[in-house]
Parts: sequence; C-alpha cells; structure tokens
Amino acid sequence: MGKRLRVYGFLILTLLAVFWSSIPAQAAGENDPGPAKIQKEIEEMLVCQDSCGMLVSACDNSTAEYMRGIIKERLAKGEGKDEVLQYFVGIYGEKVLAAPPAKKFNILAWVTPFLAILVGGLFIYTVLDKWVFYNRLEDVRQDAKDELKEKVEIEQYQDQLNQELKKFW
Repeated sequence: MGKRLRVYGFLILTLLAVFWSSIPAQAAGENDPGPAKIQKEIEEMLVCQDSCGMLVSACDNSTAEYMRGIIKERLAKGEGKDEVLQYFVGIYGEKVLAAPPAKKFNILAWVTPFLAILVGGLFIYTVLDKWVFYNRLEDVRQDAKDELKEKVEIEQYQDQLNQELKKFW
C-alpha cells in the first residue's frame, strides 16, 4: 500500500510540475503579442470601407487589401494598436470601427432598441391584462346580477308559496 501511494504521489507531482512549467510559456505568449497577432486584432476591429460592410479580416477585396497594407506599414513603423485605429478613424470617421465607442449618440443607438422592446412588452402586457380583467369583471357582475335576480324572484314567490301551503295544511 505504501509503495502504491508513493507511485501515485510521484505521478501527481510530475503532472503538477508539467502543468506549472507550461503556465509561464503561455503567459509570455499572451503578454508579448507579435505584430501578426496585433495586425489580426486591428483587422477584426475595422469594417471594410468598400460597399461590402464586412470586417477587414474577413473581406478579400482590393479595399480590404489596401487597409491591411496600411495596418502592416504603420505597425512596422512602431505605432500601436490605438494609433493605427485613430489613423483610420481620422480618415473614414467612426463608421470604420466595428464597435464604435460608447459615447453620446452611440449609447442611445445601443440602448434604444432594448428600451423600445421593454416598453412595448409592458404596454402589451398592460393592455391585455386590463382587457382580460375587464372581461372577467363583467362576467362576475353578470353572475352577481343573475344570482340577485333569482333571489328576488324566489322571495316574491316565497310569500305566495307560504300562503298556498297554509291553505292545504
């Protein structure tokens, strides 16, 4: 039993050592992205300005190729991701960005559809609830009227019934 425990312990320690040794290699790769990775990230953040409307990374027309060339050239000059993006925003405006920054009108454009759906849903719920509630209330009122009518009819005839019964008993 002790020998088996040592073997399992050795295997677990070996696996942990392999796991721990692979973490710094992965972290170093993530902290220091190469120019190709940065270029790919920039291409995924830009919309091709030809009429296709696709991301630069997915588009293969001449405009996308031209934009890729500019990205590669600017990265070779030592510019960062933000500087390259600002270059394209300076030329084409914010429409070149796949996800425009959340400020002023952009926030309104993102939030309005969700608010419209929420308000519309609440309106429909309220209208249906009142409609159904009103119909139920009318049914209850009608039932109450019918019961009252029957009670009144029974009371009217109750006296007559009592008199007739007295005659024969």
